[in-house]
Amino acid sequence: MTRKISIAIIILVSIFSCSRNVIVEDVVQKYEEGNKKVVHYYKENRKGERTWVKETWFYQEGMKHLEGPIADGKRNGTFKSYYKSGSLLSTGDFKDGKREGKAVVYHENGKVNYEGFYKEGKECGVWKFYDEKGNLYNELNKD
Repeated sequence: MTRKISIAIIILVSIFSCSRNVIVEDVVQKYEEGNKKVVHYYKENRKGERTWVKETWFYQEGMKHLEGPIADGKRNGTFKSYYKSGSLLSTGDFKDGKREGKAVVYHENGKVNYEGFYKEGKECGVWKFYDEKGNLYNELNKD
């Protein structure tokens, strides 16, 4: 009985290890002094086939500036950008490489600076603007 269990475990481990993907980092751009500027991340399977799944941009000093998911070679999903201090600067969604859905830009203190929506890469609807204390001071209709 224990021999059958051992064989079943070996088979399961073999199946999962053969299908396991590894994330590979590829620095595609560097600043003049050599720091990385843009990094693409790929899932690589056992056959060496790569699928681009994420991109990250860095400030010249090395801090993360922007990151988000890639699907079919295009931005797809929520991208986030950061101030040099590390606090969140903005979030925005992409679909097939174009802005789509809600976008929010923050003051460095964490309060919303402005927010609005995109449809097929174009600003639409009501965009709201706030001061550093979080008080609404302007609204624009982009339709």
